[in-house]
Amino acid sequence: MSVENLSDREVAPDTAYTRYTFEKSKSYVSFQPAWESYAINTSIEGNFLTIGFGTYNIEELTDTSLIIAQEGFRRIKLLSEDYLNSREDNLQQLGELNGKPFYLANKVVTPRYKKETPLSQVLSKNTEGYDFTKVSYFLMTFVVTEEGKIEHVKVENGLAEGFDAETVKNLLKTSKDWKPAYYKGKPVATQIHYDIKYLPSSVPHSLH
Repeated sequence: MSVENLSDREVAPDTAYTRYTFEKSKSYVSFQPAWESYAINTSIEGNFLTIGFGTYNIEELTDTSLIIAQEGFRRIKLLSEDYLNSREDNLQQLGELNGKPFYLANKVVTPRYKKETPLSQVLSKNTEGYDFTKVSYFLMTFVVTEEGKIEHVKVENGLAEGFDAETVKNLLKTSKDWKPAYYKGKPVATQIHYDIKYLPSSVPHSLH
């Protein structure tokens, strides 16, 4: 996605990752490649697309791109996932798994968690009893296979034995709740990471 400023005032460049998944009456907006952030109401009337409270003029709609604009605000260009994940420069092989290559997940070639409940909420179940008063960082990696199964979970940076074990246990329960990554129309196994930063002055949040 690329954003062009159409207002008279200077706006800082938007470098955040954002993905839109459109359905008939709602769309999912995500700031992480592998799972959704939130859903908003969406509708189309004539040549106008309404996303939440904003209405945009549809300037271009093809099999691979969508360009929408709001006068005096911004123009947004969206490229389809099928188009982006057919490019070889978006694929990085890490090795072999079960006799087949597996790849590093990125913003384009990535698996997707299919459930509506936020992944961070699912993975934090039964971990509320741990108190991290200092800056802490949890990181684990795992592979989503071509069948959408979770394999090869590894805690790269743990916080506490019980916390780490419960988080891994919760992740393994999501096996088969994932859509595998696709490359050129075929499913591929990818390694992805999940991390949490605990800051003393803020509520814990998940990042990707």
